[in-house]
Amino acid sequence: QDKYEPIDDSFDASEVLSNERLLMSYTKCLLNQGPCTAELKKIKDKIPEALETHCAKCTDKQKQMAKQLAQGIKKTHPELWDEFITFYDPQGKYQTSFKDFLES
Repeated sequence: QDKYEPIDDSFDASEVLSNERLLMSYTKCLLNQGPCTAELKKIKDKIPEALETHCAKCTDKQKQMAKQLAQGIKKTHPELWDEFITFYDPQGKYQTSFKDFLES
């Protein structure tokens, strides 16, 4: 099975979570509320497929980063987390599998 293109090694999920301005900028991109960098657009374009396939094409690093970002946003910005859920999973089809992924 093909994997997604590796993410730029300079991308640091911890830095995004600890920098409110950066987090809001990334969030606006992912929710179609603001501009995206080329790198972030690549990620955004893969989110629907990754949800549908349980991140089957994700590298281990991408899975780890997705978990770190999702858990961090869920904990510190629950209202943003709710926006992500509404935007990417309006029918709630992936709630259980994504919850299992986050807890794995």
